[in-house]
Amino acid sequence: MTGVLETHPDSELEPQADTLHKAAIAIGGATAVSGLGLIAAPRLVLRVMGAGTAEPSPFLFRIIGMFMTVSGGLLADGAGAARGGRMALRWAMVAKVGAAIGVYAGVRSKRFGKQGLALAAFDASAAGLIAAVMLKDS
Repeated sequence: MTGVLETHPDSELEPQADTLHKAAIAIGGATAVSGLGLIAAPRLVLRVMGAGTAEPSPFLFRIIGMFMTVSGGLLADGAGAARGGRMALRWAMVAKVGAAIGVYAGVRSKRFGKQGLALAAFDASAAGLIAAVMLKDS
């Protein structure tokens, strides 16, 4: 294997399924990297989201970042697996749905600025893509 976006060499996936898997792997990687960003610079992320930066928000964002890093890695591994990644995909999809709902609720309750809707839309779209991967594999 020479790159993160390769599928298993014994994979019998159709080209469209291969593209979906690559997109899911990329979303997993992006989620893991953004989680590391939350761990490293939570106040910056809170400012970008239009939220307050007083404690305990940065502390809690670091914890969220840890979970994002782990769930993003799980999604990338699950989407890249030739077989057996279905459970990882299912739970990654649930995490993305939960994130979309949580961020949307944060915007509605004015805890986050309206720019948070872009993040909620990304997470909802990612959940849809993961569902497409699962349907294609079934």
